[in-house]
Amino acid sequence: MKGFITGLLLGLGIGLLIAPMRGEETRQQLADRFAELRGYLPENEQFNDYVHQVSDRVSQTSGNLKNYAQQAVSKVKDTGSTLGELGQKAGTDVKQAGQDVVDTTKQTVKSVKQSAQTDKIDAAGSDNN
Repeated sequence: MKGFITGLLLGLGIGLLIAPMRGEETRQQLADRFAELRGYLPENEQFNDYVHQVSDRVSQTSGNLKNYAQQAVSKVKDTGSTLGELGQKAGTDVKQAGQDVVDTTKQTVKSVKQSAQTDKIDAAGSDNN
């Protein structure tokens, strides 16, 4: 709306500069056109009612958007908290799995060493016989 008014005033100014009429005639024509344009505007009471309705609607929409934003923030916080808990649980599970692999590997190495020593003893004993 501000751009429209600026354009209107700019056009009016240019028109005044290049107008072929005398100043008095131009002023009279401008007054007539202004009165005509004013007739297109709604009555003050109607206009005030419209402005009030638009203002109420904007306020209501603003309140709704604020509520939606608060709900979204709450959901994000809840989701973040849940993800944090899941991350901690996953980290604990990975540590436990890693420890299980280490323990199993140690037992396997120990069993292989014992088996190798037993085989060595058996092989040394059969060479003596």
